[in-house]
Amino acid sequence: MGPPGAEALHERLERARRLLAGERLDALLVGDLLNVRYLCGFTGSNGLLVVLPGEALLITDSRYTLQAREEARGCRVVEAADLDREAARLLDGLGAAYVGAQASGVSGARWERLRRLLRGMDLIDLGAGVDALRAVKDPGELGLLREAARLAEQCLGAVLPLVRPGVPEAEVATAFHLEAVRRGAEGPAFDTIVAGGPQGALPHARPGPRRFREGDLVVVDFGVRHRGYCSDETVTVPVGEPGEEARKVYRTVLEAQQAALGALRAGVRLAEVDRAARDVIAAAGYGERFGHGTGHGVGLAVHELPTVNARSGHVAEAGMVVTVEPGVYLPGRFGVRLEDTVVITDTGCEPLTRAPKGWGEVLGWDPDG
Repeated sequence: MGPPGAEALHERLERARRLLAGERLDALLVGDLLNVRYLCGFTGSNGLLVVLPGEALLITDSRYTLQAREEARGCRVVEAADLDREAARLLDGLGAAYVGAQASGVSGARWERLRRLLRGMDLIDLGAGVDALRAVKDPGELGLLREAARLAEQCLGAVLPLVRPGVPEAEVATAFHLEAVRRGAEGPAFDTIVAGGPQGALPHARPGPRRFREGDLVVVDFGVRHRGYCSDETVTVPVGEPGEEARKVYRTVLEAQQAALGALRAGVRLAEVDRAARDVIAAAGYGERFGHGTGHGVGLAVHELPTVNARSGHVAEAGMVVTVEPGVYLPGRFGVRLEDTVVITDTGCEPLTRAPKGWGEVLGWDPDG
């Protein structure tokens, strides 16, 4: 599956124009490069998209002019050494008065510079308004997310035999990275987490020299970036026969994940999905050991809208892609996290990831089977 087609990009720009009209703006400036890529297909490292009611302009420098003309469908490409100054010049010539942008998509210094350059115009912060355009995935995006998940799981299957006594965590993480590149991914979607025993009690542990031991639980949080899109999945792998409490915690986390998945469907507040998982963990006596949110959106970024946590104000919509990843972490002992990425439907959700999550089932699993 290749880059987005002209029809998909046209629809994305039309939604950006509806945002423009809804906020009563004359122009929309898009500086975050993931949003630029989403809206027009440009993959270079320096670009500023200007969305107007009747056209879209992609401003880039001479390094990317030819690339932009090939990739940025539906846009007029403008070459400039100073992108922000050129945007201000163009908007001034058009008589723009109200210009929207997303302050979180640029540095604070750049925001202030834009404000100075756009003299005589009001620069209006749209909050997360542009990011929100990416929350509901189109069929092409879902296809790329499925491809990324399959590729990541093939990498996992290749490195799982290394999860055995005496092997260092870092060796498994490095092997995963190499497998991702060898199999055609752009690389890992994030720093792969491989955390055994007490390291697993750190939700974002960094793989280190610690060697796996008999009785460990090993948290493996993995994903790849494939054609711009990310995968995200977590398994917890037993080494030998962990103790009874480890089994209890594992069962609790699995039940919490199943409860959250069962609560997920279009129209549900995502804070309620978080509560479904949290209630199971609290009832088992581990409520204080589940400190992070239950999930997040996945797409061009590994963490994007919507959020699935206790404070989330988002309502689930069909086509949104989110993770469901409850966990329990016992400091100095072990941790358990189970994560799947799913697409929300009108009646529930469908998995994009498929590695088994039952106790020990991932061992010996064939991702190509």
